Amino acid sequence: MPSSGFLNQSTRKRLPASIRALPELDQVVFIFLRMRRDEFQIARQLKLGRKEALEAIARVRDALIKNGSLDMVEDPVFYPLDIPATDNEKEYPPINLKTGGMDMTDSLEITRFHEILRQSISMMPREGRRLLSLWFTREMKAADILKFYRNLGVNLISGKPIENTGVGDVFYAIEKNSLNLLKIVRSNMKQGEFDITPAVLKAALDEVGVSED
Repeated sequence: MPSSGFLNQSTRKRLPASIRALPELDQVVFIFLRMRRDEFQIARQLKLGRKEALEAIARVRDALIKNGSLDMVEDPVFYPLDIPATDNEKEYPPINLKTGGMDMTDSLEITRFHEILRQSISMMPREGRRLLSLWFTREMKAADILKFYRNLGVNLISGKPIENTGVGDVFYAIEKNSLNLLKIVRSNMKQGEFDITPAVLKAALDEVGVSED
């Protein structure tokens, strides 16, 4: 639960009625969504696990959908995999990569993408795979990941002793390894095959997870 310092009485009064009816955590998440923060940034700011952040975001979205106000936090645009994002389209809703209900061509494209993703994950250094597995597959909080590494006596960031490493460093390392994976994924694709953005990659990792092996 975030500190009550995030919301004062004046701020609460300006919230939509559908949001005021939600718990304080969800009210704060609504404000961050209005600022176009993604689940990664919200989890870091509120010291939540990624799963908790996603659940709070879902509750906020459901409340806004029922009230017809989803456009308060999202642009009503869908970005399929085969349309390149422009510089002005860096933040948008996660893309559902499941193949159910798709025609054969779309299903094959998604299957191909998942194969490339798994191959790319296997090409990462083992340390990077382990960290992303803890975050995306095991859905551990950043604080728990830090404790895990301290118990192992293994440095999370090269050149920085684990005893001097904080929760903020965990988020930094996750983001850095995610971007490294993105580079590998792009290098394994044929030119013009897909346009993969960080948001698309995160949605895909939710689907397939990250194997440490």
